[in-house]
Amino acid sequence: MKIQLLFILFLFGPSNKGVFAQSKGAEISFDHHAYDFGTLLESIGFAKHQYPFTNTGNQALFIQQVQTSCGCTTPDWTRDTILPGKTGFIEASYETVNRLGEFKKTITVYSNALSSPIVHLDIVGNVVKEESSPFAAKIPDYGKLSLSQASFSFNPIYSNQTDTQTIRIINETPFTTVFTPIDPTQIPIFCKILRFPSSLEPNESGKLTLQIDAKKITHYGFNVIELPIVSDNPSTPYLGIYLNYYHKEYFPKMNAKQLLKQAKLLVNKLGQDFGKLEAGDILTTEFVFTNSGKSELLIHEISPDCGCITLKYPKKNLKPGESMTIKVLFDTVLKKGNANHAIWVVSNDPVTPERSLLIRAQFDKKVIECKTCPK
Repeated sequence: MKIQLLFILFLFGPSNKGVFAQSKGAEISFDHHAYDFGTLLESIGFAKHQYPFTNTGNQALFIQQVQTSCGCTTPDWTRDTILPGKTGFIEASYETVNRLGEFKKTITVYSNALSSPIVHLDIVGNVVKEESSPFAAKIPDYGKLSLSQASFSFNPIYSNQTDTQTIRIINETPFTTVFTPIDPTQIPIFCKILRFPSSLEPNESGKLTLQIDAKKITHYGFNVIELPIVSDNPSTPYLGIYLNYYHKEYFPKMNAKQLLKQAKLLVNKLGQDFGKLEAGDILTTEFVFTNSGKSELLIHEISPDCGCITLKYPKKNLKPGESMTIKVLFDTVLKKGNANHAIWVVSNDPVTPERSLLIRAQFDKKVIECKTCPK
């Protein structure tokens, strides 16, 4: 009996809380991941669908970026920070004009969710023309230039990496197609075109190979770049292909003793809740950053998710034991309802290289003019 009691205490006693403790972080949960529009008339112009989601985690969730697999699909999403238990949406708008036939497009959602930082959503359907007069002249379908995939995706790519991907360009038209070479001065310095077809015959495909050198990337986080493909093909003279990447700092595996020798960022608070007030003022608060580690702390990025927030700070590096103050100015003009924003911080702290500082407030009504700004 005594042994059984000790076993029960081991399972459920306070000393074993960590076994059942939930991980701390935001989580994103969608109602569904795919939607079938069915048959769409080309004349409607755009077909739209929303994917609701819930933050099922225990920290604030924010959508960092939403990318689509084709320029024919335009995304929209909840821009405010989503608190635990609250909901948001991702919207996909598909353009139907001059896009006859079946389609399947992917929407990629990037967030700070702990378990699923990258989520893929799909839309499918079939675009048809409205029935026309039997005497109307038929417009010939010459096909198009297409891609084996809509984008190069390096998610993530670490600061010590060089990576290469290949996409096929397919000529589905009856025309011999000559491509304009991609000017290397028009693409980022960390990108290099290793292979690009000079021309394609009808029904021929060619390889476009791109190399990305993360050691030359000077910023961190998610970014999207469009690479234009120009040709003399009368059916598809312009074809946009996207490069998306999430740049992270590389840290080698370290034991506890090695971690003690690294930089460590301490912040005096996790966020600022201004509470309920009237819009129209410029609100201010401060965060204090301290390097409590034993190596120099490098702040790579301090970026707000809204142009309404301005940051002022003296530098981006701190010696061991040094502190600095980051002043935050929050312009509340035109704000109404709940305002949830985040300041994204990236550093060389190997334990927590990325973190978000939350800025919250509630506004009763919208004010169109700043009351405290200098005239």
